[in-house]
Amino acid sequence: MMIKLEQIKRTDKRITELMKIHYSQPKGFVGRNICYAIYYNDIFYGCIVGGSATLHLPNRNEFFNISKKDLNCIINNIFYHIGKVDNKYPIRWFTAKVLLEFEKQIIKDWELKYDDKVIGFESLVELPRKGTLYLKAGYTLIGQTKGYTCKRTKGNGTDNWTGKRVWDTDNLRPKLVFAKKIFKI
Repeated sequence: MMIKLEQIKRTDKRITELMKIHYSQPKGFVGRNICYAIYYNDIFYGCIVGGSATLHLPNRNEFFNISKKDLNCIINNIFYHIGKVDNKYPIRWFTAKVLLEFEKQIIKDWELKYDDKVIGFESLVELPRKGTLYLKAGYTLIGQTKGYTCKRTKGNGTDNWTGKRVWDTDNLRPKLVFAKKIFKI
């Protein structure tokens, strides 16, 4: 009996279907990413994705003692959706154990694909969720975002960005910020 992670493309039907029912309903993943389908004893349970670190994140750089140039060494758990089969998980603490397996696997895959040594992980959890899974897996709650959402539209931005970024300040969605150190730089 074991957890198996199968590397998949971000366009894989398994993940795109889960994105539709996930609480955050992401429309896709921007930047670097590696996606996995989650299996236990050859039964599919969900998907998990590691991606580029968030550019501006409260307390993250201080937690890891890094600067902006080191962000390629941090993996953001940008999507994690796991479901029960026959109304149950196969083992106790299944979701945390999957997260730990994901960390071990993506460290190897990230370094192979992007040639950056991984020093840690970050994850954002939308309130009112508490992030208990991340605490069980050894993460530290390091802060909370203000909840702004950035939407990209056509047009000219005020900086070097191609396109126009619009910040939605009317529908704030604050998130808890979790981080976990793996290696020191």
